[in-house]
Amino acid sequence: MEQIRNFDQLLQAALAHGRKGIAVAVPYDKNTLLAVKDALASGLAAPQLFGDVERMLPLLEQVQLDAGAVKLTDVRDTAQAIDAVIESIRSGENQILMKGAVSTGTLLKHALDRTRGLNIGRLASHLIVLQIPGLDRLLISTDGGLNIAPTLTEKADILRNAIDVARALGIETPKAACLAAVETVNPKMQATVDAACLCKMADRGAFPGAVVEGPLAMDNILSAEAARKKGIDSPVPGHADIILASVNALVSALNRMNKKIQFVK
Repeated sequence: MEQIRNFDQLLQAALAHGRKGIAVAVPYDKNTLLAVKDALASGLAAPQLFGDVERMLPLLEQVQLDAGAVKLTDVRDTAQAIDAVIESIRSGENQILMKGAVSTGTLLKHALDRTRGLNIGRLASHLIVLQIPGLDRLLISTDGGLNIAPTLTEKADILRNAIDVARALGIETPKAACLAAVETVNPKMQATVDAACLCKMADRGAFPGAVVEGPLAMDNILSAEAARKKGIDSPVPGHADIILASVNALVSALNRMNKKIQFVK
């Protein structure tokens, strides 16, 4: 499979797989329904809306989305609607879960329930695929907030999830950068220790076919020249496909970058 390098190519690849069932939990807001309308028009989605139909119908009319073009499932209780959404994915009726007018925490509580949730078999994680002007490829950033302070074992699962996505994008040998505030291992900074451990795990075959480097500060991840100036010899800086960063590590790295910018000013 040829590597997908931008959103236009990603859209075409997705269209080649046909429409996917999207289960939408309590879509009682216009923005959610506008997104559903766009996904339907693009040919990507076969939406099924779960919630109080009496509340949904006026909103569908407001966004000019034909109620006959989507499947409506009348479940008036919010908790029951969320459970119905999740069950539709467990059964294979739908493939994608979409949040409507419900908090992320509430939705995840149901989705991650050990007995009635999605149960993917390993740690669930969040990632975002970015198209950045001037970059010749898509960039994956993970974890965006689902796992706030992951352990080393959890980071390994998060990285494996991201590598799977990278391969789905046609990246044969994903390059992963482990973000930290600094590029040296400091026992007082857990992110640097975990990054070093993940690199050694990669050396021992924990992430087959992927290249893992770290700890790396943000400037070293984005710029091969910045890495060279600090004596870092690696194929990852400036060419990363994946940035692995816990929320704590990201905040620390951004604070450090901000201090550097203030110093230059």
